[in-house]
Amino acid sequence: MPALNRVVGPSFFLLLVALVAWPLAVSAQDQRIEDELNDLSPVVIPLKEALGDLIFNEAINSGEYEYTGNLKCRLCHRDFFKGRKRDPHVHTFKKSIKKKYYNEARCLACHTTGYGVKTGFTSVKKTPKLVNVQCEGCHGPGSKHIKNVHGGGFLAGPDNPDIIKKMCHACHNSRWSKSFTDKNFEDVYDAYAAPEIELPVAMLYGQAMGTIH
Repeated sequence: MPALNRVVGPSFFLLLVALVAWPLAVSAQDQRIEDELNDLSPVVIPLKEALGDLIFNEAINSGEYEYTGNLKCRLCHRDFFKGRKRDPHVHTFKKSIKKKYYNEARCLACHTTGYGVKTGFTSVKKTPKLVNVQCEGCHGPGSKHIKNVHGGGFLAGPDNPDIIKKMCHACHNSRWSKSFTDKNFEDVYDAYAAPEIELPVAMLYGQAMGTIH
């Protein structure tokens, strides 16, 4: 019995802490959403934020870059396609539906692929293949990459990590990343180079970067 008490005691304490902390976390989350929806500043479009207005407008208006959806990606990158199934990015639009914010521009910009960009997400009915944050959500439209047999062709490709990191920061900002630190970011960014993200790393990303609420 003493041994059992030593096990049950700490477990009960942790459970009690969780029960107390959970409503506070939910309340804080709701307040952040309310603050976001009441924000009158322009909606941040991650790709535009990362590239800057000039390069963004020139690229998108050239007609060379169109969103295709990740089913095209899996033809050549099956290991990444399968490995990302546990990644919080792949399920982020479900939160918008659950909270009934699936028509809110300020939510769609970071919970879908390409919202606010020509050929990007517009609605579940019109562009169902672009829900959630897919490959193109971080790399930009993939049509030119698909046509380029030698690789490359992304506006935010792995050969330009500074642009990708700006894409990350466009959504994972101070409002949504209360426990964010540069070390958290660099660790997780490096982990995303592998096809399959380990669940603990994915959870770290969600907790530290504001993806999991």
